[in-house]
Amino acid sequence: MESYQVVRMFLMIVEMRKGMKASPAYLEIGSYWIDGKGNTTVMGLQRTLGHYIDSFAFGSPLEIRRDNEAFRRISDEWVYPRIKVTDTIKRNGFKGSCHHVHPVTLFQELLTNPKAETLMKANDIELLRYLCYRPTNKADIEDYWNSIKIANRNGYKVNNSQMWMDYIKMLERCGKDIQSPKYICPANLQEEHDRYVRKVQILEDKNKRAEDIRKAQEREASFKEQKEKFFGIRINDGEIEVKVLESVEEYRQEAESQHLCLFSAAYDKREDSLIFSARIDGRIIETIEVDLKNLKVVQSRGVCNQNTEYHDRIIRLINANTHLIKERITA
Repeated sequence: MESYQVVRMFLMIVEMRKGMKASPAYLEIGSYWIDGKGNTTVMGLQRTLGHYIDSFAFGSPLEIRRDNEAFRRISDEWVYPRIKVTDTIKRNGFKGSCHHVHPVTLFQELLTNPKAETLMKANDIELLRYLCYRPTNKADIEDYWNSIKIANRNGYKVNNSQMWMDYIKMLERCGKDIQSPKYICPANLQEEHDRYVRKVQILEDKNKRAEDIRKAQEREASFKEQKEKFFGIRINDGEIEVKVLESVEEYRQEAESQHLCLFSAAYDKREDSLIFSARIDGRIIETIEVDLKNLKVVQSRGVCNQNTEYHDRIIRLINANTHLIKERITA
């Protein structure tokens, strides 16, 4: 007969009255039967509707049931410390403690996953917990197994598995050798993790900028067809110069400089919108949108959408020179 690892679940009820000794009672509500290939079968009482997770029909027989959240939750609530396991699980490194890992998951992994066995025998419990936590973590262990082995051979102890895995992924993203102890065994994980967070952010900003430039180039032809007739408009009051933005790349640069959604919201695609940039000695003061239907200023915003001390003056300057725009429309 095939050997099964059984995880039994009990409900304990304690009756207590003042002046009387507590009287406990026990009722088995279910069990997981795990075969040598890690397959599970649930034997349990029938579930009933109720507000509590342990709502069972206590008079129902223990029969094969469909696995559910109640059985999974209860089987991991409190684990009895005296545990008997099959010879296979014992051979694969189990020494009596589940190490705060769900017992069903732990036994399944020890029966089917050589990497879980290796981590258990090497006492790499932090990484074992990481592996058992969810399927994506298990995939991470597979992907970075060589790095784990090298760290282990160099005596490096992973005390924060999530941070270490994130750090390894960032090293890989930055093109570092993730099989070099120099990188994968940091003396101060928190410090190196934070340093590579900043490196990855710089890399992402660079990639985003490159993608934005590519998008700007793609939109350039249609933008020029729509707005070329307005190119060259300049308005000047002796200090402030207001000019039309003449390319999608200028929209992108203006948006990046002023922290505006000018480029991301694709203002260059708006047929009835014309964008001006107000500057003093080449420094951007405010960015202005004019409605080409009624030649009115829709908005004029400085950095981070804030008005500047020049706001009213810029709007008056635009309003006094809308004939320059009208001439281009009717030309």
